[in-house]
Amino acid sequence: MFKDLFPTANEVTYLDTAAEGLPHPDCEKAFQLYSRIKAHGTPGRVELHKVEADTLNLVARMLGTDSSNVTFLSSASEALNVLAASMELKPHDRVIISELEFPSNILPWVRLRQNGVDVVVVPHHGGRLDWESVAENICPRTRLISLSLVSYKTGAYLPFVQNIAEAAAKVGALVSIDATQALGRCPVSVEGIDYLMSSSFKWLLGPHGLGIVYTSPRFRARLKPAMVGWYSVKNLFSGKRFETFELKDGAARLAVGMPNFPSIFALKKSLEFLLDIGVENIDRGLQPLVANLREGLERLGLDLLTPAGSEYASGIVAFAHPRAEEIGAALQKERVTVWAGDRRVRASVHLYNDSSDIDRYLSILEMILTKQDFNRA
Repeated sequence: MFKDLFPTANEVTYLDTAAEGLPHPDCEKAFQLYSRIKAHGTPGRVELHKVEADTLNLVARMLGTDSSNVTFLSSASEALNVLAASMELKPHDRVIISELEFPSNILPWVRLRQNGVDVVVVPHHGGRLDWESVAENICPRTRLISLSLVSYKTGAYLPFVQNIAEAAAKVGALVSIDATQALGRCPVSVEGIDYLMSSSFKWLLGPHGLGIVYTSPRFRARLKPAMVGWYSVKNLFSGKRFETFELKDGAARLAVGMPNFPSIFALKKSLEFLLDIGVENIDRGLQPLVANLREGLERLGLDLLTPAGSEYASGIVAFAHPRAEEIGAALQKERVTVWAGDRRVRASVHLYNDSSDIDRYLSILEMILTKQDFNRA
């Protein structure tokens, strides 16, 4: 769709956005602009904070919410740890996650098991979650349901978020969604969601060092942030600062110190680009490529991890293989970049990909697999 704007996409067959997105070409100019403004010293802070506010507005626009509901942390992993540390979970409180989660959405909850928190891991079926498997674990002790909108492992989209939100509300539980593998590639709605986070360096075509965080007003009324800093309070020089403090309104109360301005400048450019095209248009335009990719892998007789069905489709298609890393290395030698490890090979399709990338990947993969040392059996 937009391959000519991304030099790397023309030099290699790049199918690894789920690990590392190619930056928008204007990101480099954005870093240079930041450097020029930073050179002004403290007078430059007015412009720094203006760009921060403008970028938060763009994030809010992509999520369909008000900018007061979004903020920046350092990463999606930090956002999940902030949530885990701030919920004040007690022994026997239940947290529901799934087998399809990235470690960022596993480790903070597993750590809480030592405090007696009941962490339930919902199994997947054919690479996807079933609503019934989630629903049967929701009970009056449930305090949080924390799932990925798109699985990093299988690429399965979670189509029943609203069912989860309704069931969670009945027992007073919160819903947290990791949108890292969706935001910028698949439409994302925050309706019914209490807490949402995403990395900036994958499908958003931005740099490292930012975690986009959404918090609902309902959640903030219950939230007691485990961390506080001068950037998260209304009056940092309050005369009563040695006795008490008042947190900022909105999601801004989660950001404790100066944000990552260089990355914000760059993310602003990529968000403008994506919003101008429209994420819905990106998703619609790439659906045939993703379908062709899955069908091609199926024809090769591979053990597909990505479920069939358009309702589960995202930008990711993966298959299992005991020699995944060797396959990935062989592909890389042919200038085809995918993610390969953990006994699986994952390809991901974004707006700088076209049908020639899919065809080349499938052709070279078939050549590799038919070699004796990569026997598919």
